[in-house]
Amino acid sequence: MKRALLMVMKYLSIVGLSCFLAFVISHAIASAQAATQTTKNAATSADGYVTFASPGAFNIEASLASWRDASRAREVPVKIYFPTINSATAQAGIFPVILFSHGLGGSREGGNRWAARWASHGFVVLAMQHPGTDESLWKGIAARDITGSMKAGMTFTNLALRVGDVHFVIDEVFRRTALGETPFANADPKRLGMSGHSFGAQTTLSVVGQKTPLSDEQSGLDSRISAAIAFSPNARNKNNLARQFGDIKLPFFSITGSDDGSILDDGTKPEHRRLPYENMAPGQKYLAVFDRGDHMVFGGHGFGLRRPETVRDTEIQAGVMAGTLAFWNATLKQEHAARRWLEQGGYRAAIGSKDTFEQK
Repeated sequence: MKRALLMVMKYLSIVGLSCFLAFVISHAIASAQAATQTTKNAATSADGYVTFASPGAFNIEASLASWRDASRAREVPVKIYFPTINSATAQAGIFPVILFSHGLGGSREGGNRWAARWASHGFVVLAMQHPGTDESLWKGIAARDITGSMKAGMTFTNLALRVGDVHFVIDEVFRRTALGETPFANADPKRLGMSGHSFGAQTTLSVVGQKTPLSDEQSGLDSRISAAIAFSPNARNKNNLARQFGDIKLPFFSITGSDDGSILDDGTKPEHRRLPYENMAPGQKYLAVFDRGDHMVFGGHGFGLRRPETVRDTEIQAGVMAGTLAFWNATLKQEHAARRWLEQGGYRAAIGSKDTFEQK
């Protein structure tokens, strides 16, 4: 483990300082069996968007916990979203698991819109909080000092700790599932997805096979992960990009926007967020770029004091929900109809005319 942390610490240079604070739950009345069939039927038609953009059949609950990694003397707060049996669902079933990693300055509340929607469609979703790069970087700090505090959070140690958090959380999910603990009694961690926004996107890349620019070792790789989504990814270090990203083998969906540039004045441009996708080898790799999508809209939560939420924000987030659900259904549930809709024009037709969707 020490060796893995040391290797991860070598490549903080690939992380930009563009990461910033990354800060409903719904249900529909249809049986789980009927909902599955509806998905299969709708996904083959032009209106498949309605299925993938709508809340799922399951009611959901959310619970808070703090898990202690004794080996690192580190507490990892988590928020767990899980489907529940209700009068409209025949049975709970066995659900794939998705992890979410927040951006710099965020918390386990990050990505809550994505998490709630995914859970309503039959996924257990766990949002983790990373001490040292969470909301402690700005809470109680004078406004003039926040930028400096945020930049100070971008350390070799914190990147390594985030990677360690992911490995630990996966260990815990497997352990708690084996024990039949609520809410993991109906979880299937062997079908495991990883996701994250901004610094969480970097964390995601680190655990699915990104290499350092100067090494052939995938030091943070966790082979238990089956598919991944990165919201606002980046390649701060532009050297040896094919080496960095070329050996990421699993299905991967990159999501960004035309206005998704720098937050902390580090020179990141929106086109830089395309680089991970462009330098991955073909094979279920996808890229969505939403017109007028800025950095914070992809965090999957409210906008706080940044600005009022706009109609365009709502449109973008609806498109994100539809595409990501189709991706998870295709990769973690092996639903062929979802993959057809994603790859054969259904998703491209559903999003805006100025939005782009690429695949390879």
